[in-house]
Formats: sequence, structure tokens, C-alpha cells
Amino acid sequence: MPTRNKTFRVTDEQAQMVLDLLPVVSSFRQLALATGLNKTKVGYIAAPYLAIMRATGAIGLCECGRERFHPRVCSRTLSRGGRVITPKLLAHRAEMVAAIMSGEQYLSIARRYGVDKATVRAYLRYLTPAQRERRKALERARIRESRAVPVVRPHRDALYRRVYAALPGWLDDTLRDDVASEMLVAIYEGAEEREIIAQAERFARAARNAFASKFGAISLDQPLFDGSRETIGSSIVDPGALAAFDYIFEERI
Repeated sequence: MPTRNKTFRVTDEQAQMVLDLLPVVSSFRQLALATGLNKTKVGYIAAPYLAIMRATGAIGLCECGRERFHPRVCSRTLSRGGRVITPKLLAHRAEMVAAIMSGEQYLSIARRYGVDKATVRAYLRYLTPAQRERRKALERARIRESRAVPVVRPHRDALYRRVYAALPGWLDDTLRDDVASEMLVAIYEGAEEREIIAQAERFARAARNAFASKFGAISLDQPLFDGSRETIGSSIVDPGALAAFDYIFEERI
């Protein structure tokens, strides 16, 4: 870094310009080209600020992996030395850094700004070591949250729990809540709780017949209709017709 071996006349505007650019440039050469000052003068202005940044760990790393503003020319930033750093560029860079530090996924940021994920990740070089650690912690927290097993909490209403527990085990899970709600409505309308719970299977069959698939497997012991003493199996005239189904089941087993 240039030494302070001579006194320079520094205006408040020049000092503020250097201070604003310090977080986003990587070398005195880039700083000089952006401000129009020579490297020795920008080094003189930036020296006390860099000392504070270095002491607090906020100076960040160069693309080569060393500390920013390291001695000698860096081959990784040499090709971008003449790039003009405009206020628009600084504002966009600040937006990207803020989006990264919010914990948002790289792909989501890329889609929002119309770039690819690699371009978004390239802005990581403008993060300080503390910001890099914070970003990693956010990513780990997001992964843990995505892998967390959802906790199913029991229903707080005691009446609902009793009605739900009375439903037959063969009832499909997608229909259980609807059937329990229908039974609750009947109780709230004045029916006795014991009578409704005793008729839980009737409610379940009605829901299955109304909403379940008509093409799924059914039991031959199932009644032809509610209250019927005849089963589906008893309506088959020729029991020998079931031999084909026995053969299919044996093949599958």
C-alpha cells in the first residue's frame, strides 16, 4: 500500500468519493481510475479507513483469495482495472449483495434479475468474511427447515376427537375429515352424540359411495345397499364365474 511520506491536499468531496468506493473495489488501481486521482493520493486518503476495516475484519477478500488492496498487481482483477464504476453500477451491486444477505436462493435472485445463477454467485466476492459466514448460516438453516418433519397436532376439540376415533379403519384418509365434519353437524343440529357415533359406519359408507372411486376393489361381502341383508356375492348366479378372478389373484401373488 502507498506510504504516507508526503502531504496531500484532500477535499471533502474526494475523501467522500473514496470512502463510498472502498467497499466495492479491490485495488488502488481501480479506485484511482474510478475517482480520477492518482494511486498515491487515493492510497493516502484510504489508509485510515482501510486500517479500521482491517481491524474489524470488514476488508474482505480479493478474487485471488488474498486480502483486498494487497501489494502488487493482481492478475485476477487486472482485466477489469479500467471499468468505470458508476453510481448505477454501485446501486445494482448493493441490491445484489442485499438480496444475497437476505437468505434468498441464488436461483430465485437470478430469475428476478434476468441473469444466471453463476452471475449471482459472482457477487459473493463483494461480501466481507462476516457476511460470508452469515450467508452460510442462512443456507444451513434453510436446509434444516426443508428437512424438518412436520408435526401433526391432535385436534383440540374433544367432541371432534371422539367422533373421529369412532370412524372405521377402512375409511380412506382423504374422506375421514369430511365424514367427521358431517357427524359433527348432525350433533350440533340436535342429534344425540351416542346415536351419531353408533352410526359412524353408516356415515363412512355413504361418503365412500358418494366420493370414492367406483372402479376400485370392493368386498363381495359388502351389502347391496344400506340396510340390505343381501351381499354382492350372493347376487352372482354362477359362483364358477369367480374362478377367473382367483386365477388372477394367484398370479399376482
